[in-house]
Amino acid sequence: MGRCSRPSQVDTLLCRALMAAVLLLLTAGPCSAEESVPRRARAVVLIRSSSTVDDPALSTLIADSMSMELQARKIDVMPSPGAAADDAALGALEQRTHADFALSGVYTLTGSEVQLNVRWLDLADRREAGQASRSGQLDIDFDALVADLVDELVESQKEAIASLPPEARVAEPPPPGPPERQPSAEPASAAEPVPAAEPAPAAGTAEPVAHAVGPPAAEERLAPLAFSVGSAPFIATFTALDYFRVGLSVSLSGRYQMRAPGGFVGIGFLTGICAFHGRGAYAQADFYVVPVGADILFGALTRGPLDFFLHLGGGPAVLVAKPAAGNLLAKVIPFVVGGIGFAWSALDILAVSIDASYTCFFDSSAVIMGFTPSLSVVLKL
Repeated sequence: MGRCSRPSQVDTLLCRALMAAVLLLLTAGPCSAEESVPRRARAVVLIRSSSTVDDPALSTLIADSMSMELQARKIDVMPSPGAAADDAALGALEQRTHADFALSGVYTLTGSEVQLNVRWLDLADRREAGQASRSGQLDIDFDALVADLVDELVESQKEAIASLPPEARVAEPPPPGPPERQPSAEPASAAEPVPAAEPAPAAGTAEPVAHAVGPPAAEERLAPLAFSVGSAPFIATFTALDYFRVGLSVSLSGRYQMRAPGGFVGIGFLTGICAFHGRGAYAQADFYVVPVGADILFGALTRGPLDFFLHLGGGPAVLVAKPAAGNLLAKVIPFVVGGIGFAWSALDILAVSIDASYTCFFDSSAVIMGFTPSLSVVLKL
């Protein structure tokens, strides 16, 4: 038999290096016992009514809508312990819910309009970090109103949410190898447990949540519909003095009102009757003018009981003349009316207004014009 060749020194070194690498892979443990992973913010939603009698259905609707908006923005919503009656009760929220933040909302329902004031509370720092308010009708667009409110609060707290401490996650140890592969060294001890967080102070000793500014005052209520009836003397001016001196005017109007920059706008109708005893082309006659036209009003809402307004209207009017002897004469003429005044709200649905207006009826022979300083009663619905 031939002689086997002797392995070279290079081959021996390569074999020893390969065996050392295999042993190192088999005996190496995890690089770290625990690792930090980012976590999502946690929030709790608290909603209550500003009145003594709460509406559970509406409170649940608002809370659910706000919770859905928070979850859509990657914020976990924790179960709510119920509405907090005051800020002192908010001190134990972190311990009870394990939440980072709380949305504490108060709503006011007036008719079908909801005024919603919400505060963003940082439970770790025991302070109010932001607030927002919205008002609108309780209809299919109410969810969009809540979404806009939540978006404003979350945008203002992006830095606080991003700076939340990450969660510590313990790495799982690798499965043990075969018995013969176990290292001879002393076995590694189990990973030390993550130290428990210090318990939050009890509800009785917790510091109350600080809030330098309270919820904003509710906006002035605006009734969507308003109807008024009033009376005024019709004081003739200029060429109308050739026919009469003073007549009597009764007016009726209705309008739909909506908010506008600086106040509100009302669009509606006006009618009534203006009567006077005239002389001239018809000799002695009783005149009746019935206007039927459109009216637009702009008003300024104030926090007090007085609201100021100005208005302008116009359209056709029916002029009827009843002479002392003879038949009735009737025709259609155009008219315009405008004025300025103020309304004093005695009740939420009732107001008294004083209006200094000027009215012109464009007759073919002459213009019938005059002042109509009216006193009216306004019903707001």
